[in-house]
Amino acid sequence: MPDLSVCGIDCNIACIECNKNLNEPCKGCNASKGRLYWTQYLGLDTCPIYNCCVNEKHYTHCGECNKLPCEIYYSTKDPSTPDDEFIKKITERANILKKLNK
Repeated sequence: MPDLSVCGIDCNIACIECNKNLNEPCKGCNASKGRLYWTQYLGLDTCPIYNCCVNEKHYTHCGECNKLPCEIYYSTKDPSTPDDEFIKKITERANILKKLNK
């Protein structure tokens, strides 16, 4: 089973990609408590998805929320990702997380 972040990203894959661009290794969303390198570019301390899910709603993952995927997911789009690819990835992540609750 993959090491999933609260938003459904497989940290084993995502951290490999992030580490290519970082000076220090990514610890993953869960280990860093949502304090990820890219949040600085948005003027934030914590990933908004992690903050909502864990800090505000006290969920284990977003699959426990009946609003998944919510507006916060859509607001975290990397501008370099094509819209159709972004929507596809969100749908895949949401489906994975929803299955965890069954």
